[in-house]
Amino acid sequence: MTRREWLALLEREVENPDAPGGERLWAPALDAAPRERLREIQGRKLVAAVSYMHARSALFRAKCERLGLEPGDVRGVDDLTKLPITTKEEMSRDLAEHPPFGTYTALSDDEWLAEGWQVFQTSGTTGTPRPFRYTAFDRRMWAWTDARALYAMGIRSGRDVALLCFGYGPHVAMWGMNYGFQLMSVPVVPGGVDTRTRCYLIDRYRPTVIAATPSYALHLAATMREAGGDPPASSVRRVIVMGEPTPSTSERRIAAAWDAEVHQFYGCTEAAPSCGGYTCGHELHVMEDTHLLETVDPDTLQPVPEGEPGVAVVTNLCSDSSPQIRFLIGDYTTLAYEPCTCGRTHVRAVGGFSGRSDDMLNVRGVTLFPSAIEDVLRGVPDLGEEFQIVLTTHDELDELTLVAEAAPAVRNADYEPLAHRVADLVRARLELRAVVEILPPGTLPRTELKAKRVRDERPASASRA
Repeated sequence: MTRREWLALLEREVENPDAPGGERLWAPALDAAPRERLREIQGRKLVAAVSYMHARSALFRAKCERLGLEPGDVRGVDDLTKLPITTKEEMSRDLAEHPPFGTYTALSDDEWLAEGWQVFQTSGTTGTPRPFRYTAFDRRMWAWTDARALYAMGIRSGRDVALLCFGYGPHVAMWGMNYGFQLMSVPVVPGGVDTRTRCYLIDRYRPTVIAATPSYALHLAATMREAGGDPPASSVRRVIVMGEPTPSTSERRIAAAWDAEVHQFYGCTEAAPSCGGYTCGHELHVMEDTHLLETVDPDTLQPVPEGEPGVAVVTNLCSDSSPQIRFLIGDYTTLAYEPCTCGRTHVRAVGGFSGRSDDMLNVRGVTLFPSAIEDVLRGVPDLGEEFQIVLTTHDELDELTLVAEAAPAVRNADYEPLAHRVADLVRARLELRAVVEILPPGTLPRTELKAKRVRDERPASASRA
């Protein structure tokens, strides 16, 4: 399948691209489509996506060839499990072999230069973040899917104003949401990077919607209270959270802190950067005409029976540059297919998404392996060999502390400047603020066994390790 044919198919499946088509549902014929129609749409798009990625992604093509699989072997959703699952680790190896963009996406260099929109990257999951180039077509799809999700939350033009609490960096986060609000003609107040400034912006511009990670939404409320403000009395009526699991206890605390509705966005840079998942006020849905979600056993990677928990695998059915096939996200959830009381028929992630199946850490919305931190520390000659990663909670916000030994030649008087230098490196490389403590050589315990460098001292309900 050619790129032109793939994009033409995607365009034909878009309903109400510029404005809502109903009072409650942005795209009524899709949002409330019978299960049979959703499956037919998914099957048609899946067949085309497999052909498209086989022709344009060397990584996907090689994985299919190892299985003896040809595009024509996939005729619909029933053949989905014939296809290989792709992991973050495979993408990282591919990137190392084929820098700077790898072969895991469908976009050529010439297409990127002629029609590119923006490059995003994963945040710290390996020593080298994985980049994803997206096009102007992707931007339009993001705006449309995110507008459908925001509309489901009850957000409306002529009534709402949004404040987005992110730094507009190279991570997916709220970019799609920003464009979704623009498509909806809902004004956006850029939140900048300073918490006290955001408190001032809420007081001055009176946004009705704020978007942040769950822990930051609580931190923002606490900062406002410290400054003499009253979050429940503010203009904020909806809080949209993303980037971290949001258990019911956190959701209740956010709702109480702001006296506001709490909604969730769910996605991933690799395969669902547009809004794959969203809450309608009752449940967390996944948009099935644009994404195909499965749950598999984390050890065997085989599908789990309906109604049982498994780790999430997603296939993107709406992207120009990265229509990933069966990408392993790894978050645990349980899927349910009965229609929601909101009228939407799309699959529901019961209880949301929680808990990674690997040792990945999640700190203030940034996901990373301990090896990413080790990579930074090992690059500092003035540090010794031993270190620890300590995760705690302070004022309801995750706090990352790095305890590291100094090299023997470093004087005690240089410990504080060294700590500041390491903290700056961590922030530059991993986009995380860390408290750094430098200790004399030989302070930390040694072991002949595998070192346990991570101490997660956060409450069990808040732990994201």
